[in-house]
Amino acid sequence: MLKHVVSRATGSAFRSHARIIGINSARLQSVRFRSSGNPDRNVAEFPTELPSFDQAVSSELSQKIAEQATQLGQAVGEASTHVGYLSSIGLAKSWWWPPDLIQNIMEQIHVYTGLPWWGTIVTTTVLVRLLMFPLYVKSSDTIARNSKIKPEMDKINEELFGATDMVEGQQIAMKRKKLLAENGIKNRYLAAPMLQLPVALGFFSGIREMANYPVDGFTTQGLAWFRDLSLADPYLGLQIITATVFISFTRLGGETGAQQFSAPMKKFFTVLPLLSIPATMNLSSGVVLYFAVNGSFSVIQTLLLRNKWVRNKLKIADVVKHDVSKNQPSKGIIETFRENMAKAREQAERRQQMQENEKKLQELSKEKKQNSNIRIVRKSNLK
Repeated sequence: MLKHVVSRATGSAFRSHARIIGINSARLQSVRFRSSGNPDRNVAEFPTELPSFDQAVSSELSQKIAEQATQLGQAVGEASTHVGYLSSIGLAKSWWWPPDLIQNIMEQIHVYTGLPWWGTIVTTTVLVRLLMFPLYVKSSDTIARNSKIKPEMDKINEELFGATDMVEGQQIAMKRKKLLAENGIKNRYLAAPMLQLPVALGFFSGIREMANYPVDGFTTQGLAWFRDLSLADPYLGLQIITATVFISFTRLGGETGAQQFSAPMKKFFTVLPLLSIPATMNLSSGVVLYFAVNGSFSVIQTLLLRNKWVRNKLKIADVVKHDVSKNQPSKGIIETFRENMAKAREQAERRQQMQENEKKLQELSKEKKQNSNIRIVRKSNLK
C-alpha cells in the first residue's frame, strides 16, 4: 500500500515538472521570435526548408548564361561596326564574285559613314548606278544613231539575208560595216545595259545572304513600315513601288530613254511588273528595297536622257522616228517571236549551205592547183 502511494506521488510530481518545462519553453520561443522587433510576425512566415542543390545551381547557371549572352551581344554589336565583321561570319569572302563584292562595298560604307543598313543599301545602289551612267549614255547615243540609218540598215540586212554566195555575203557585210563607220556607230555599246544583270544578281544574292544570317542590325535598322530588313514587307509597299517605277521607265523608252517599244511590247512590260508583286512578296525587305531604289534611279535616268538640254550637253544624238506603213498589220509578241525564230533558222540553213559551197569551191581550187603541177612526159622525150 505504501508503495502504491509513493508511486502516485512520484508520477504527479513528474507531470507537474513537465508542465512547467513546457510553459517555460513556449515562453522562451515566444521571446526569441518576438526579439526581431515585429511582434505580429507569424512563425509560418519563415522558411522551414533550404533550397535544393539543383535549384541553386540552376539559378546560378541561368544568371551566368544571361550575363554571357548580354556580353556576347555587346561584343557582336561592337564587332559589326568594324571592317571584317562580315568575313568573320562567312560572308564577303572575296572581291571578285559579285555577291561578295557587293557585301564588301556595303560593309565599307556602313562602317565609315555610320549609316544604318537601309541607308547603306540605298547609298550603295545609287553609287553603283552612277558609275554605270556613262555606259548608258553611250548606249543611248548608239541607239539614236542607229535610228537615223534604220531604213538603209534594214535594206542591207535584207540583202544579206537573201545572199546565196559567200563572196556576195562578204561584200554586203563590208557595205554594212562601212555604213556604221560613216555614222560613228559602235554597236558594242548596245550591250552596256546587259551589265546591269550581273550587278542585279550580285545585289540580290548578297543582300539575301545578309538577311538570312541575319547580319547584326538588319532586324532593327530598317525604315518606316519595314523596320526589320530580314523579314518580308508586311504591307507589300516596296513591291508596289518597284512595279510602278518599272512600268514607268519602260514606257518612257527604257533606261537609255531612246528605245522604241511596239504596242504589244508595252503591254508585256505592263503586265510583267504586276506579276512580280506576288512573286517577290516573300523576299526580305532588304532585297526588295534594292529593287525599289534601283527602279527609281532608272526612272530618273530615263527622264534625264530624254531631256534635249541634257542630250545636247552630253553630245547624244537625237532619236529619229520613221513612219511605219499603216497597211502593215501589227503583230503580237508570240507571232513576232515565231517569225524571228523562223528567219533565224532559215538564215542558219542558208549560211550552212553557203559554207558547204565555199568548201567545195576550195576543194576544186586545190585540186586544180595540184593538176597544174602535174607534167605529162612522153616516151619520145625520154630517149
